[in-house]
Amino acid sequence: MKNLKPALNGALFVVLLTLATGCADAPDENQIVDLEPVQDSAESPAAQEEATESAEEEAPSAVEEEFGSEYTYADGLTVRLAGVERRVSGEWDMPESTPYVYFDVQFDNTTGAPVDLTYLSVYCQVGEEGRTAEDVYTDQTGTGFTSAVMDGRTATAGFGCALPEEESYLQVELTLSDWEEADDYVRETVYFVGDVA
Repeated sequence: MKNLKPALNGALFVVLLTLATGCADAPDENQIVDLEPVQDSAESPAAQEEATESAEEEAPSAVEEEFGSEYTYADGLTVRLAGVERRVSGEWDMPESTPYVYFDVQFDNTTGAPVDLTYLSVYCQVGEEGRTAEDVYTDQTGTGFTSAVMDGRTATAGFGCALPEEESYLQVELTLSDWEEADDYVRETVYFVGDVA
């Protein structure tokens, strides 16, 4: 009996050790606590500087320019509004005998490659209420751009928008899209604004 007691004590010790180990591997569900990952809310100075630089590199979705000024896109293409003047459409124009404003849209290309201008959209708003102006088609307006402008060259096209004699404020909206590219790149919209004498 004396020899059996130490053996039983040893066996009991092994069983208790096994149970203790098993309990350690399988915690009680009531003791499990979901912890949220800790994140450092303060960005490093390098990360903040990089975010600022990337924001500065992104082109704006729209810009506003006064008559007589110009705007240069990120790739080196420059656009300007020139030759803004009042006119009256003739007998064979559409619509005829209508006061309108004539202007040239000019592009200077220093991008290093041809730029397709055929997808230029031009819209006019006139007066303090910003009414959409009717397009005026004459011998000098209406066709717009029909091809690309080569690198190092300038391209010009005439446009006309109805402008009543009692109104002077004019806003010309220009949006140039490149639908030949896979990503359908659309440049920022440029608004030329001012008063027509």
